Amino acid sequence: MSKSKNSMTKSALLKRGWTNELIETLLPKPTYVHVGDSRKVLRTWRKSAVMEAEMTPEFIDKHRVIVPEAAAFAEKNGESAPKMKKALDTAGVRALFEESFAKYPWDESAASLLARHYHRAILVRLGSNGQEPSYGQVSSWLGEFMALEKGRPATCVPPAMSGLTKSCGYIGAHWDERPCDRLIEHYPNILKVAAGNVIDQLHGVQSEESLFDMLRSPDFPLGLLFRDGLSKVWSVWYVPRAIRSSLSLLMALNPRDEYPEARAMRRHFILHIGGTNTGKTYAGLVRLMESPTGVYLGPLRLLALEAQETLLDARVDCSLATGEEEDSRPGDTHVAATAEKLDLKRRFDVAVIDECQMIRDPQRGYAWTRAILGVLAPEVHLCAAPEAEDILIRLIASCGDTYTVVKHERRVPLIPMRTTVSPERIQPGDALITFSKVGVLSVAEELRSHGKEPAIIYGALPYATRRRQMEGFLRGDMQYVVSTDAIGMGLNLPIRRIIFMETEKFDGVERRDLLPEEIKQIAGRAGRFGMYNRGYVGATQNLPFIKAGLEAAVPPIEKAVVGFSDLVLQVDFDLLEVLTEWNKLPTVEPYVKLDISRYITIISKLRELGFDLTKEQELRAANIPFDETSEPLRELFFMFLRRYRMGEEIEQPGLASEDPTLLELELYYKKLDLYFSFCKAFDLQADEDKLFETREDVAEQINDILLTRLKNNIRFCAICGKPLGLYQKSRICDDCFRKMRNRNQPRRRRKSK
Repeated sequence: MSKSKNSMTKSALLKRGWTNELIETLLPKPTYVHVGDSRKVLRTWRKSAVMEAEMTPEFIDKHRVIVPEAAAFAEKNGESAPKMKKALDTAGVRALFEESFAKYPWDESAASLLARHYHRAILVRLGSNGQEPSYGQVSSWLGEFMALEKGRPATCVPPAMSGLTKSCGYIGAHWDERPCDRLIEHYPNILKVAAGNVIDQLHGVQSEESLFDMLRSPDFPLGLLFRDGLSKVWSVWYVPRAIRSSLSLLMALNPRDEYPEARAMRRHFILHIGGTNTGKTYAGLVRLMESPTGVYLGPLRLLALEAQETLLDARVDCSLATGEEEDSRPGDTHVAATAEKLDLKRRFDVAVIDECQMIRDPQRGYAWTRAILGVLAPEVHLCAAPEAEDILIRLIASCGDTYTVVKHERRVPLIPMRTTVSPERIQPGDALITFSKVGVLSVAEELRSHGKEPAIIYGALPYATRRRQMEGFLRGDMQYVVSTDAIGMGLNLPIRRIIFMETEKFDGVERRDLLPEEIKQIAGRAGRFGMYNRGYVGATQNLPFIKAGLEAAVPPIEKAVVGFSDLVLQVDFDLLEVLTEWNKLPTVEPYVKLDISRYITIISKLRELGFDLTKEQELRAANIPFDETSEPLRELFFMFLRRYRMGEEIEQPGLASEDPTLLELELYYKKLDLYFSFCKAFDLQADEDKLFETREDVAEQINDILLTRLKNNIRFCAICGKPLGLYQKSRICDDCFRKMRNRNQPRRRRKSK
């Protein structure tokens, strides 16, 4: 039997405001109805009986809702609808809450301040629910809200407040009945207890001063508080806002204003503009030799070493400062350093900043910007490629300094070759360029198999080994060079022809065509005044592409990268949050922010592994130069940190293998660099004499492999003889593997038509 339209169930009665007492008193005994084929039984009452009962004074006295059906029923029977007590609308309910809230003895505690915000948020949203809730929903919501007085978790507060605002209609109809009258009476204390509980939970991790500052903010986000709670207001709204405010007070909007001592000086810049091999750096070094004090800044340790040696040969007392090596000489007058190591507090008579086009580099460009804006020297020489001229002038002009531009032209013409060069027809004085370490080693071994001894240059080669290879070439022990694009910066060798064996390179993200500036940088190494009065540029393939790159105009650099200073440590918030907000701050033209992804990755990993470091220690650790993508170096880095935190001695790492391979020696050299950098970063004592001897020994072993045992360190494909990748474990190359797989796969039969 189904429910009749002329009957009403108990749940329907409850929605209309009936209570159990009213049902038992005013209605006849119910009729029991089976629902479908189930055993469930419902109690029902005739609708006419319900309508009549709702017109009685007993029902009216205990119910304030005007039931439209009851009024219609009375009119139908010729009776006048009884005068019922009017239910409160939203404004009336709001007035009840405001009256109750105003009677409470509030103070200026954090809990009272938060309770006021809760109250304001509730008043704004009362009655905003579009749908009429069921009696069961209202009962549950009101129960959850009143339970806050017993000290529920902070996460229960937002849903409980939301439920209260949705119950506005019911509260308006039953405002002087239980539980509504009790709810209104206890309303302010419920808010106070809930606020106090939330404050206690948040206060455990945040300072009281910051909490009060947040709660007293005139534009406190009530919507976010109501929806997500106070912890979200703290992390999403207050912390970023407070960090930005602190950073704006600590750091100047324009990077030039972060160096007041330099702004107080009258500096003059000499811009040495020219391509590769035009004598730009030499002109700066000559002036450096003549000055009483000076500093040389470059991108590579090798360049800093060359500058130091040049100055020492000229009887100028010069120290060395790089991330991986230092040679501090007491009483020095000059310093040769990598750009990041500039001492902004030391004054010099002359400064030379080399390879200034690096100012656009996303990771390291900030060091050149910092040096140009902040170096304390009245005379500054900037050596740069032509595309950097405009941006350098903009920076100098913004500082109010003067400048002179000196254009440097090649003394030896650079001539593109007419035809491609066969690898079998290379000549003494040629430099063969390929863009992978495997390519360099395999080409070098191929030359050696034909009786041609090459010098080998690639990025992962230790500086000491690289210098040995260069010295061998300069002595004439080697008549050829095989190199990656590492030859393009800092290697002044007498090369007659640059021969590109590839026109693509992997840049760490993707394999792409060479850029015009990359082609020019490398090609510029061809020719040597007084030895090769013409430099030639050729290729073993795709020669038109190389020619086009030489002729193409390189677009000018438009942005200078800026970094953050140690002032971020003075902001009283989490370092990762500070760095994130710093990265969001606007910059003035022509600056762009440093890529902080490396900092975020390293600091996040430190915390993930449980390292309890201060903000200063985290920043020091993230500033240590090492390849964080290398698992062995990462493990060594974390081991050093664990020993440092435990107060144990940091020892120089050893080499496990008695007969190490080329890869093992290169990795070990990087571990030695990491050991030195870590000790310097955390002010630990390193045995620098032992370290120097170990480095020299490793460099010599690597050099010996390159000279005599290279073939033993290269694996070749068992099928085609092509060199295998140094990290490839299989015996065949990828091309041969694909051919074998395709050959072994059964051919699909064509479907007959």
